[in-house]
Amino acid sequence: MMPIEGVLLVDKPRGPTSHDVVTVARRALGVERIGHAGTLDPMATGLLVLMVGKATRLAPFLSGMDKTYSGALRLGVATDTFDRDGTPLGPPRPVNVDEAALRAAFERFHGTVIQVPPVFSAKKVRGTPMYRLARRHKPVSPVPTRVTFQRLELLGFSGTEVSFEAQVSAGTYLRSFANDLGEILACGAHLDSLRRVAAGPFRVEGALTPEEMASLGQGAAERITPLEEIPLGIPTLVLTAAGTHAIRHGRPCGLGDVATPGPPLPPGRCRLKGPEGRLIGIGEVQLTSPSETRPIIKPQIVFGG
Repeated sequence: MMPIEGVLLVDKPRGPTSHDVVTVARRALGVERIGHAGTLDPMATGLLVLMVGKATRLAPFLSGMDKTYSGALRLGVATDTFDRDGTPLGPPRPVNVDEAALRAAFERFHGTVIQVPPVFSAKKVRGTPMYRLARRHKPVSPVPTRVTFQRLELLGFSGTEVSFEAQVSAGTYLRSFANDLGEILACGAHLDSLRRVAAGPFRVEGALTPEEMASLGQGAAERITPLEEIPLGIPTLVLTAAGTHAIRHGRPCGLGDVATPGPPLPPGRCRLKGPEGRLIGIGEVQLTSPSETRPIIKPQIVFGG
């Protein structure tokens, strides 16, 4: 029986944690080694990219994908968690904001900005998630990070409710965006709803719900994108038997070990397949010196036989 490994897309409902969804997948598939490529808060819904079996080794690629969200925020009230599940930081404040002011505030987030993660988040401080420290009323000092808003669109504005869509870099907190927007507009704000609709090339349409996954059991494996077909956005090289042997044993190989030579490859990562077409690992094309014209392929991630 072939091992169950690859990527499974799940549509998370409001309420459960991302870890709860992973637990459902482990029970359904009978596979212990499952992770996800980016947490969703309990109040958020939408796409979770689950990495099953050996696919967990692709986490550096899949976790770093841009994410696309649709959401809504509410003006007039800031909360300690920056979302609707938090405790208000005071009574409602007057909202004297028109659409022009709102659009001008949105413009301040386009491109790369400095963002402070919420205290109630999974970001770690000395190995401990900040939310655990915050719940114990321990002092927490979030570290500001650079995040990128590839796209940010104002979709609607009515009273105190603002709807938007955003494509952002991995690690961006839209709860922080809502809180920061409220500060800019001097009225306070919090995230009211959030749905992840895409992560890199993966989209939520057609994803299984946890209930569907549990009902299908191991039949859910038919919905898995196998290792060889996971889109990583890097070139693919098919190696000869000799090149495959070298990579599988952690040794570099040369372009002479490529079974399907093509145009010269620039330095960088590539997907490596064996002669039979199975993914054997991720390599990196490197030049051994600035004057070297014959690059080598060094293994970065190697999957077992």
